[in-house]
Amino acid sequence: MKDFQKLKILFILFLFTITITVAQAQPDSLMSAKEFSPRGGLPNFFAKVNAGKPVKIAFLGGSITRAGNGYRDQILNWFKNQYPAAQFEEIMAAVSGTGSDFGACRVKKQVIDYKPDLVFVEFAVNDNRWLMQLVRETIEGIVRQIWKSNRQIDICFIYTFAAENLPLLQQNIFPPSVSAMETIAAHYNIPSIHMGLAVIDEINKGKLLMLGKKDEQSTIPLFSVDGVHPLPETGHKIYTQVLSKNLLLLNNNASPLKHAMPTATENKNWSDAGMINFSKRSTRFKGEWQLTDSVTKGKEYYQLQPQVYATSSADASLTVKFKGTRFGLADIMGPGTAAIEITIDNQPTKIINRFDAFSTYYRLNYFIISNLSTGKHTATIRLAPGKIDKEAILKTRNAVVKDWKLYEPNVLYVGAILY
Repeated sequence: MKDFQKLKILFILFLFTITITVAQAQPDSLMSAKEFSPRGGLPNFFAKVNAGKPVKIAFLGGSITRAGNGYRDQILNWFKNQYPAAQFEEIMAAVSGTGSDFGACRVKKQVIDYKPDLVFVEFAVNDNRWLMQLVRETIEGIVRQIWKSNRQIDICFIYTFAAENLPLLQQNIFPPSVSAMETIAAHYNIPSIHMGLAVIDEINKGKLLMLGKKDEQSTIPLFSVDGVHPLPETGHKIYTQVLSKNLLLLNNNASPLKHAMPTATENKNWSDAGMINFSKRSTRFKGEWQLTDSVTKGKEYYQLQPQVYATSSADASLTVKFKGTRFGLADIMGPGTAAIEITIDNQPTKIINRFDAFSTYYRLNYFIISNLSTGKHTATIRLAPGKIDKEAILKTRNAVVKDWKLYEPNVLYVGAILY
């Protein structure tokens, strides 16, 4: 037990060093932490709720939002109990392990097209090690895409945290990602709620442990077993309490309105980002490919990506013609995936590994190459030659493998084009 406590202290100190290094690398200043900023509120959403009308709530985020029986499920149940006359429909658009760049690419197809009344945006943890300017660009792109489609859609930024954020938040300072998002929230008059400050208060009082093992004897409850993902009965419960408390304050009988669309803060904001399916007009499949749902059916992301194109042939390739400064693919990573090579125009070929230490299961993922020259481009993607050392990669997380046969294939699964 003592050895584990020492390891936890060393882990926190290590994360503190990373956090301070990231913060010092930022050209922007970090903001003072604040749980709730009401700003322009959620007038259109609550006008419908108070009138007993049906509403759609979209959740755009990462794994903390994706989690079953987490704050997302809990706050939906709270809405239904708090406002029984209204009807609540969920738009589930959270993808584990992804940031606001992927969010900006998929927000139209996976959120806007379903006509939400309210969109919760949660990317604070997954965006935290990015440059603050990139966070502003992607988050602003999400906001502008939503309001270009309908300026009566309400938006609320919600912030979570991980162990690496603890040292800054204990000093009452927002980490880089949240500071960047708050700049956008203030510019567009969007309400924001940090659900983690109440958790940190409990940790500071010794009433909650940041991380530990569930099977250890302790009179103090755990927030998380990995320092990132809250437990439903503790961390997520507090997140829900904070969110519901402040949502009640946003229900202030304001009149419905069209949200103002001010001039963008970032010239390179991702308001032109998107995700499209492969088409004969822009895409050429060469060699052996098949359309499959073998790694999507029954998965949590099936609704978002029901089928993918797959190849295990070294001779197969995918060529895409596109226009713009970004290019990427929504794909699947897992035990049977491998490294790929991508060539854009006459640039040197890039090797992108589509197998990582978390690839003990199949999951929806992505990659995006940015800062291309303006204009038309051609990208060619194929499996990289040779095999990667999957065992060595998995050892970095001490992953336990029961059946190595699942890891023998080298397959490329692609679902959609990102731009």
